[in-house]
Amino acid sequence: MLNKNLKDYNFEQHDWLFYLNNVFKNTRWKVFYKIFCKHIRRPWSRLKINDFAPSGVGLEVGCGTWTIAPSDRTILSDAFSTHGVSHSLAKVYFDASEIPYEKNTFSFILSEHVLEHIYDPIKTINEWKRVLTRNGKVILFLPHAERMFDRDRARTTFDQLNQRAIGKKNEIKEKILEDWMKNVISKGLASHYSHIAPEDMLIDGTIHYNVWTTEDIVFLLQQLGFKLCAYYDIVQDRKDSFLVIAEKN
Repeated sequence: MLNKNLKDYNFEQHDWLFYLNNVFKNTRWKVFYKIFCKHIRRPWSRLKINDFAPSGVGLEVGCGTWTIAPSDRTILSDAFSTHGVSHSLAKVYFDASEIPYEKNTFSFILSEHVLEHIYDPIKTINEWKRVLTRNGKVILFLPHAERMFDRDRARTTFDQLNQRAIGKKNEIKEKILEDWMKNVISKGLASHYSHIAPEDMLIDGTIHYNVWTTEDIVFLLQQLGFKLCAYYDIVQDRKDSFLVIAEKN
């Protein structure tokens, strides 16, 4: 994969205006009151990002149709150009485990509700580590196993993640899909995915390959050589989520 250059990326010049335009795109006339809703404005989450990554250029992996990144200094990326019927905000597209930038490029990597969709998180996080500068931060917002539609599924262990690198990929994926269909889709817990064919869920970024709590991600990042900076079991403006922030040594 060819390496991209930061100088070629067109950063948003006015983060606040970019945010307002995105609110309007998603809410239309409701923007006049939606902009004051905490779950839309996300002040707590935005503050945490700026507290731990106050400067430097960052990368958001899998921004989808909405972002809480400081867009005037964050590259917005995605693996898919559309999510459902909506277009991604991303300006560059690539797989989260194959980032087309040189090592030591980014001061932070932000990811919100993405890593649970990735089959091999260990490979992916190691790739993120490669492109982070020394002392660069990884900022992970993830759905909590007990507060998401995955609540009837078993948590994903570190041993299971290690097995994915050496085991039979198709067999492992099929077992995960069976569990997903039984404990999520068949129970009507994620009805917005029910129209998608099961086999397509394995390739379109739909399925949650992983189910975690805060302590699981803290352990995972520490095992991969990161230094823990902070963790929050509840994200104040997105209560189904937790937040873990760690630093590359």
